[in-house]
Amino acid sequence: MTAKTALNIISGQLGAGKTTLIKQLLKQQPAHETWVLLVNEFGAVGIDGPILSGQNSKILVRQLPGGCICCTAQGELETAVLDIIQTQHPDRILIEPTGLGEPESLVDIFRQAKLQTICEVHSLFSVFDIAHTPLEELQTLSILQSMLTMADVIVLNKADLATPEQTQSLKDYIETLYPPKQAIIVTEQADMSPDYLNLPHFHTPVYVPMPSSTHSFTRQNRQASSTATKTLPYTPVEMPNLLERHYQLQLNTESIGWIFNENVCFEWPKLLVLFENLAAGHFSYQANNQPASIKRAKGIFRVGSTARMLFQLVHNTLTRELIAYRKDSRLELLLEIDAHFDYESFEKALRNCIQPSSG
Repeated sequence: MTAKTALNIISGQLGAGKTTLIKQLLKQQPAHETWVLLVNEFGAVGIDGPILSGQNSKILVRQLPGGCICCTAQGELETAVLDIIQTQHPDRILIEPTGLGEPESLVDIFRQAKLQTICEVHSLFSVFDIAHTPLEELQTLSILQSMLTMADVIVLNKADLATPEQTQSLKDYIETLYPPKQAIIVTEQADMSPDYLNLPHFHTPVYVPMPSSTHSFTRQNRQASSTATKTLPYTPVEMPNLLERHYQLQLNTESIGWIFNENVCFEWPKLLVLFENLAAGHFSYQANNQPASIKRAKGIFRVGSTARMLFQLVHNTLTRELIAYRKDSRLELLLEIDAHFDYESFEKALRNCIQPSSG
């Protein structure tokens, strides 16, 4: 292959719809092109990779779980991209960083001489949840400012849940930003044309940002604050056919995940109650003993002889659907650092969702 591999970075908030956007793009992949999807998940247990692997049999999905490629896992990202290009020779690589990552450091990686000769950064996407993103947050939170500044295409998703005033205020603000955006797209279910993938990224000789001491200081602080710990903060509950249990504390977020043997079968009505209790804050509380919400919960569970069901809880909105994934069952929670979570009670409730005959 003589042409460079095209790279697209799809960043965005946790729960904004990055995975949904990628699913929509994969459905529209040109038949003559080879794509690879590289998924970096914040938690130690990958959930988005299994979700996306069943969307398109032609696409290779690689996962980089357990560390943010924008800071602590940059070396793993570089190694993975080099390996993918040298062994798979894809036309395009789609990269989904964690929703807590800042994308400017990723672009820096691909501008290095080692990668610049074999790959080219195309349009960078940032996805935002209109209904749950006040204008004040866009204007003040550094992580959202980074996503806005680096993006070529802004996807304002979940328009059906937002008011026209919310949508218009965000659009008006984004239109004032520099560099100017090549497109601002308002969507429901992140449905958009794949043509936007081919737009150039703004890092060209026309626009070269000047380095600043503030930028370097911010990056150093981010790396220092991203140190992870993997010691369980509770006494684990014995669960049948549990293959792996992972915990980490990173970037002021707790994540914990469980992976079960593929033969374990769950009762989906009990899982539904479990997720509803998560949404209601039955397992977590704040310092004042009030229920505390969680950032995100995602799980893929075997619920029949072969069927798998995907449960997702974001912004207290719970969805479930059948999914093509046919391997293990897995669950991951992302928790606020100050949300005191009753892990033992939750594990007992999760164990109760397993069909007795499969344990």
